[in-house]
Amino acid sequence: MSFSQRMYHQRGMTLIVGLIMVLLMTLVGMAAIRGSGMQEIMAGNMRDRNLAFQAAEAALREGEDDVAGDTLPAFTGGGYYEALDESDNTSYWDSTFEWTDTSAVQPSLGLKWVSEQPQYVVEEVTSTVVKSSEGGAIDFLETLKSEETKFYRVTSRGTGGTEDSVVILQSTYKR
Repeated sequence: MSFSQRMYHQRGMTLIVGLIMVLLMTLVGMAAIRGSGMQEIMAGNMRDRNLAFQAAEAALREGEDDVAGDTLPAFTGGGYYEALDESDNTSYWDSTFEWTDTSAVQPSLGLKWVSEQPQYVVEEVTSTVVKSSEGGAIDFLETLKSEETKFYRVTSRGTGGTEDSVVILQSTYKR
């Protein structure tokens, strides 16, 4: 077989190999673009959640400042309540409690980049503590030494750049 006959039989093989390489490079490029888009979405969601957390933290501090003040507000509603039923359950604040302007305190923080300003609720929770003098067993005489202690549970709600990112924080404060 002569040189020209061998060249004739191999025509187009380079083209096929080249096209396969271009196809593989296109697939790798498309996968990289898709991965970058997904990472950008995840970074945006993380930013939204961080904004919501910071807003909720700011409202929580405002609520704690209210409780730490010289005079306590009246716990009759409008964001200040005596212990609410089932409020110690975490799903209560997420689904049952209505976060409106009249049911929660909306401090004038003027936060930017959040979809709505944060809010907080303060509850006055009374707990009965039995004081044992020597740390021994509790008998009838020790139960007579019980005293009521008041705690203040502050619950705040913050949203991020969209209404889909919500963070609820809670702290317990004792005066």
